[in-house]
Amino acid sequence: MSQHKEPAVPALRFPEFTEEYQHVACGEILKKVSSPVSVEAEKLYTQIGIRSHGKGIFHKEPVTGSELGNKRVFWVKEDLLTLNIVFAWEQAVAKTGTNEKGLIASHRFPMFKGVEEDTIDYLLSLFLTKRGKYLLELASPGGAGRNKTLGQKEFERLKVFFPKRKERIAVSKFLQRLNEKIEQLSKKKSLLDQYKKGITQKLFSQKIRFKNDKGDSYPDWKEVHLGDVFQRVTRKNNKGNKNVLTISAQRGLINQEKFFNKSVAAKDVSGYYLLKKGEFAYNKSYSKGYPMGVIKKLKNYDEGVVSTLYICFKILDGFCCEYFEHFFDHGGINRELHKIATEGARNHGLLNVSIVEFFNDIKFKIPSEIEQRKISAFLNSIDQKIKDTSRQLELTQTYKQGLLQQMFI
Repeated sequence: MSQHKEPAVPALRFPEFTEEYQHVACGEILKKVSSPVSVEAEKLYTQIGIRSHGKGIFHKEPVTGSELGNKRVFWVKEDLLTLNIVFAWEQAVAKTGTNEKGLIASHRFPMFKGVEEDTIDYLLSLFLTKRGKYLLELASPGGAGRNKTLGQKEFERLKVFFPKRKERIAVSKFLQRLNEKIEQLSKKKSLLDQYKKGITQKLFSQKIRFKNDKGDSYPDWKEVHLGDVFQRVTRKNNKGNKNVLTISAQRGLINQEKFFNKSVAAKDVSGYYLLKKGEFAYNKSYSKGYPMGVIKKLKNYDEGVVSTLYICFKILDGFCCEYFEHFFDHGGINRELHKIATEGARNHGLLNVSIVEFFNDIKFKIPSEIEQRKISAFLNSIDQKIKDTSRQLELTQTYKQGLLQQMFI
């Protein structure tokens, strides 16, 4: 009885193409490029490396020829497929560009050009999409083995499903347009982030002021202490709330298990503070980019509980809560915090901030409530644009990944 053989075609392709894909060895469609470097002892050389999971090429710190020692190195040329044969399991494959001209690569980064010009872009997308089927399986057959290498000869014998040239060009051009769309959205988000950072600085430093509907200026900003605007919250969790929160600089107050994928709280959280939506919590732990800790407003839950190591507080009547959310995100009290929590007072990542000093000694200038609302509405509109662009970017990236899985065999 004959066994039915499935045709070698992808699940998704352009309708004008119907031929089966060829099953060819990489050595048949790629040609190794090897230009050895005659190293000079005093000359500086910059080596390339490849980031994992398709994140591209990076440049290492320059070293002298004498520091390279006897290492075999080769000149990098542009538009070549290169891979890290030691960490192929990490999806370490990339295409060289104009930024890599004149740099060098060690023998562990073999470089190849296509026998036909359009080969490299197609193969790069194939390897990044079907990592488990090709490089990962070849580098560590049977599963484990981070130290397994992908030999050059094995790579050249590796067989891939490869379409005819016209279809390769069509696929590559389509993916190029999709990548351009992703790049445009990424650039738009980056520009919006930069704009918000700059405009926020100007708003809170009063370099830019709003006017009322008649074109008149709002009252001068007045100096207040933190305790004039906020009241401390020490409400204990006597209702058995199990929604234990942690503060993330990027994600705000978020459920601890969702953030860490596990609970790091005490079994009994009855002694924790119970926080309600719209109230703030200050995490006194400092981290990279947040030297004075992080203050966040509870937005995503009606209630939650936090460690008593946090300083919790709520806004008083006559002030705009959203204004202060932007104000704290901007680092509006960092200079004042630094005065009451000096470098020498830090202990295991925790700032030694006195509750009394936090509310009584921290001072800053604020506008009238109506100008607070104008500022917060303006910054909210920028945040919404950033959120919409981020969502578009995420959807486009997801769309691309879904297509890729169906367009390659």
